[in-house]
Amino acid sequence: MKKYIALASAFFMGCGMVSAQTDMVVKELNERGSWSPYVTWLRSDDKMEDYLRNINDNSVAKLKETLQTLDEDHERAQTLLKARTEIGGKKKGKKQDERLARCFKNLEAAKRAFDEAEQVDYRYNRLKQAIRNEIDHRKPSFMPDGKLLYFSYRTSNAYAGYREQITLDGRKGKHELKVEILHMNGGGSEEKDNKNADIKEVSDSVFLRVREMVEQGKLYEVGRHYTPDVEIMDASNWSLEIVFEQGTIKSDGYAEGPDHRKDLYAIIDYLKTSNKP
Repeated sequence: MKKYIALASAFFMGCGMVSAQTDMVVKELNERGSWSPYVTWLRSDDKMEDYLRNINDNSVAKLKETLQTLDEDHERAQTLLKARTEIGGKKKGKKQDERLARCFKNLEAAKRAFDEAEQVDYRYNRLKQAIRNEIDHRKPSFMPDGKLLYFSYRTSNAYAGYREQITLDGRKGKHELKVEILHMNGGGSEEKDNKNADIKEVSDSVFLRVREMVEQGKLYEVGRHYTPDVEIMDASNWSLEIVFEQGTIKSDGYAEGPDHRKDLYAIIDYLKTSNKP
């Protein structure tokens, strides 16, 4: 009975007998009229080259995460190309177009989708090779030596009208901690939350504790920049700078926090608590 239903369905579609996976591709392309990868770096050669130029800004953990998202998108592209072969055959041309036209409402849109999937295949292979090479040759990161001199974390979201800055400054004999939270009113100007905007003198123990938390949390492994592999709008920006006597950790990002973010947020919570009277 099930076989009969499948045969009848294929007949009315005009595609002949196709696999369930190909049947799904046909339905999705006919409904959407287009196809594109989710991963930003696969969407154009310019996006791909931009990623490759800045590949060493990524941490090893982030590179491995990107590999996984690339694999998932590449699998989607391969599903499309397998569907084209199953319906139209391996050789391109008039005969393949005729076969594809039996399944797809808009042949030209379907062909554009298949062409895009081919480009994704090319970009995927370039990106995957470059990422693996970067991981294989990346030198390990180490905790900077010397006392902690400066810690600064900033985050903001213009859409939400919010900005926060936490600064621990031990340079030039200072022992200052400043926690500042700013809110934007309807007119776009900033209103300061005075409860957490005061500069406070803190002891060496605060600097020692933050240094210890940085080392234990392995924040020295963070990459220089973080951004999601898929496009996200209206998200928060952030930046981090940690200065020691013999080295600096700097990082920033948009819509995505750094590696070991729980350890970073633990430091921020500790400094906020230390700032209270």
